[in-house]
Amino acid sequence: MCGITGFIAAPGRPAPTRELLLAMAGTIAHRGPDGEGLHLRGPVALAQRRLAIIDVAGGWNPLLESSGRAALMFNGEIWNYRELRAELEAAGARPLSHCDAEVILHGYLHWGLRRTLERLRGMYAFALHDLRDGSVHLARDPLGIKPLFLHHDALGLVFGSEMKSVIAALPARPAVDRAGLFQCATLGFVLAPRTIFEGIESLPPGSSLSLQDNRATRSRFHALRFEPGRERADPEELWSRLRATVESHLMSEVPLGAFLSGGVDSSAIVTAMAELRGGDVDAVCVGILEPGMDERPHARAVAAGLGIRLHESEAAPELLDLLPRLAWHLEMPFGDTSAAPTWLVCQAARRHVTVALSGDGGDENFAGYRRTRYDVLEDRWRRALPAALRTGLLGPLGRAWPRAPWIPRPLRAGTLLTNLADDWLDAYVRSLSRVGEAAARALLRPEVADAAPLRAAFEPHAAAAAHLDPLHRVLAMDFATWLPDDILVKADRMSMAHGLEVRVPLLDTDFVGWAAGLPAEAKLSGGGGKALFRRALEGRVPAQVLHRTKQGFHLPVDRWLRTGLAGRMDELLAQRGAAVFDLVDSARVAALWSAHRAGTADRSTELWFTLSLDAFLRAPFAPRRGGAA
Repeated sequence: MCGITGFIAAPGRPAPTRELLLAMAGTIAHRGPDGEGLHLRGPVALAQRRLAIIDVAGGWNPLLESSGRAALMFNGEIWNYRELRAELEAAGARPLSHCDAEVILHGYLHWGLRRTLERLRGMYAFALHDLRDGSVHLARDPLGIKPLFLHHDALGLVFGSEMKSVIAALPARPAVDRAGLFQCATLGFVLAPRTIFEGIESLPPGSSLSLQDNRATRSRFHALRFEPGRERADPEELWSRLRATVESHLMSEVPLGAFLSGGVDSSAIVTAMAELRGGDVDAVCVGILEPGMDERPHARAVAAGLGIRLHESEAAPELLDLLPRLAWHLEMPFGDTSAAPTWLVCQAARRHVTVALSGDGGDENFAGYRRTRYDVLEDRWRRALPAALRTGLLGPLGRAWPRAPWIPRPLRAGTLLTNLADDWLDAYVRSLSRVGEAAARALLRPEVADAAPLRAAFEPHAAAAAHLDPLHRVLAMDFATWLPDDILVKADRMSMAHGLEVRVPLLDTDFVGWAAGLPAEAKLSGGGGKALFRRALEGRVPAQVLHRTKQGFHLPVDRWLRTGLAGRMDELLAQRGAAVFDLVDSARVAALWSAHRAGTADRSTELWFTLSLDAFLRAPFAPRRGGAA
């Protein structure tokens, strides 16, 4: 696990220097505290920061094939490398190390790029330099677990595991992208391939880019296929597959453990680990010192039942201190407040282990989110109601419905009525958004608010999912958008900020592909999600954990804004010349803050976005003086 970066100069342009490459790699040193590797050959300059996990002594990048035909820079892990290595050795390959990444190098030379990518099981991003023809190939894993960012212009192509390493090679910090800003203001994140910076893109999951003579060729080598009913709903088979997946994720030469929140997903992972390792498991749990957020009692129940070691920590987030660090690592005004507790969990885990297994992916595979159940229910009602009634009555009624925190929750029907009036895609986008489009446009200054409706960014994914039943349509959309661009961004940046490798067994491509073939009722049954998953865990996970109400991992920002963060809001509004007010309307922010502080409305989402945007704009994403030239 590590971070990679590089610069491939266009023909006739100056070759990247060692000094520049070191500066680029230096910006992501936190991703690889164990060392640095460089590869400079003419116009190609590649670098890596390494976090040593497998073949600690010999697995240093760049990996160079013995006859000098190709070189590789790699970030991630390959779970099936032993099988691939044996097959390649039988075909004549002679690996020089025991590193899992070397199968990519020899696979490319033996099978070609696409065939190799189709055979890999893992989480990864890599850059491969073919020294025979000078081509460079970049690729990102099928589900987007590991990131890869690009900037391509007449000078050449710059890439990196984080955007700050790309910016280090540019002559100036790029301007804020209007559409990316609007997506952050509404969704809280940016949909790939767009980013918050103009001219920098995120390579989509399951994609590759090949560069030769500064001409880029893109290819999609993986797309998740939902075929409900292809697999039988057998809880023992689910457990067997989960156990095998967890076993493949245990390879490590350094201390390895797991996150244990006491929720269903993390408990399932830790239970499988305990079976495989005879109880020799280190689990980490952090008690967030806020009412309703301390999950340690549930984690203790799981740990006690399994006889494993539970390392507990307490944390009271100091957001005024955390905000600048979160902004620098997340590289955008990220709206998901659970990034802060995730930072704290990763910080605590790194005191005990170098690798931690996480339960991310359970909700996406098995319909664990409440909004997923609502989307499916709304779709059923939408199809049952006459179109004239939906558009002529429910739509106007939903828009006119009062929205205020003092209204009892069962009577907050405005969003439901609006969703019933619109089609499934509008309803999905609305359910995923943290702030409505109208509210976001009112917050942003008119000249920077993107004019295109948010729906347009989702339409390519919607077209690919349109043939599916309502449940799998939502799950397919989540896998294409929410999972790689919110959940996995948070997990990657917060863990790598501490030099911690996080692995996600529930997002193993074989396991996800199998789950995608389960029937809808195996996931959503009787109004509840994770039906088959819970059945597979009965007798293995304590009932108090298995059947407890899902607990969110979000901070009480609405209350904190009236207490610990109140001074920061007042201070920011007093700085009318602050860069943030070039993008958001200061008068609107003042009005939102006044209403929120008075308790007449909960405007914490827009206010958190404003604070996050301010921290992002102040973050030192510094370009190298003079840029690549």
